[in-house]
Amino acid sequence: MNYSSQLSIEHSRSNTDEIAKAIGNDANEFKKIIDIIYTGEAPLPQRASWILAAVNTKHPELLKPYISKFIDTIKQFQIDGIKRNMAVVLTSQDIPKKLKGKLINVCFDLMLSSSETVVVKVHAMQAIANIAKHHPELKNELKAAIENQLPKTSAAFHARAKHILKELKINIRK
Repeated sequence: MNYSSQLSIEHSRSNTDEIAKAIGNDANEFKKIIDIIYTGEAPLPQRASWILAAVNTKHPELLKPYISKFIDTIKQFQIDGIKRNMAVVLTSQDIPKKLKGKLINVCFDLMLSSSETVVVKVHAMQAIANIAKHHPELKNELKAAIENQLPKTSAAFHARAKHILKELKINIRK
């Protein structure tokens, strides 16, 4: 399948699913999607990023080789949809120990940035929380970041923050 041509046809869930199905569990085919995300012309990178989540659901092992690249580059993208789709992957993958520190730093930067969308902030917060479950020393830093953001964000952020704080058994200042 020519993925660039297929992505040019339409931006829809059915097209995304069709492409993901064509990729199957073929790492070489999946790399073509990664190449479009990083080198394609708009709007193809954003459309291709939708495929990350679809492939992650059925064949998460295909994304493992790209986790480090996603962490290193997520902040460079100007398109929120690409950041969101990468962040979704980073919240659902088992992050290798050697990358956790870098991911935490990137996610705190995203979460505390005034220019990021709420959905990117929420996924960044969730990625930190996922790591904090196994590294409780992060809980206080996460709590402080959440408290910093609460007055500045939307109901969606508040709802996810409340869920995460409850999940991590963290009490927040009133």
